[in-house]
Amino acid sequence: MPEKYIITGGPGAGKSTLLRALQERGYRTYEEVSRRIIREQAALEGGILPWENLEAFAEVALHEMLQQHDDAAARAEICFFDRGVPDVFGYLHNSGIPVSSRYMELFAACRYQKTVFILPPWPDIFIQDSERPQSFGESEALYHSLADVYRSLGFRLVELGTTSVEERVRAVVSLTG
Repeated sequence: MPEKYIITGGPGAGKSTLLRALQERGYRTYEEVSRRIIREQAALEGGILPWENLEAFAEVALHEMLQQHDDAAARAEICFFDRGVPDVFGYLHNSGIPVSSRYMELFAACRYQKTVFILPPWPDIFIQDSERPQSFGESEALYHSLADVYRSLGFRLVELGTTSVEERVRAVVSLTG
């Protein structure tokens, strides 16, 4: 079974940049589904956006993340995800919405590595945009919710500091092979 690693953190912490750098080095990566879903839903009248209906958005995001997980399970290589299923739980937790037992059952079938790379809030690179309307303070709060959720699920968090992309890549590669 291939190793599946999650890279997580609050919005604007450099996850997508790190994933692109890993991809450029030949690793299999999976993009953050939320940004793509937001683009698609924003183009629709009455589209499902997380800041309007987080529970409905979480359902769509969870489905997409499970598809990514299933795709990676069929590959005999190390895979990196820009967020994993527990991120959905972190967003719900951060908003005071309980995680359903059905979500937990779906998650139970997922086989991620127990080491998760988490990127801390970094004001120097944080940028708001139409797909990421959260403030830096909201990003910090979400970071803490994500860390709490991952720890509660038995994952070991490895924080990648506020350093260059190359340093972050070296840290990830040194721990994953």
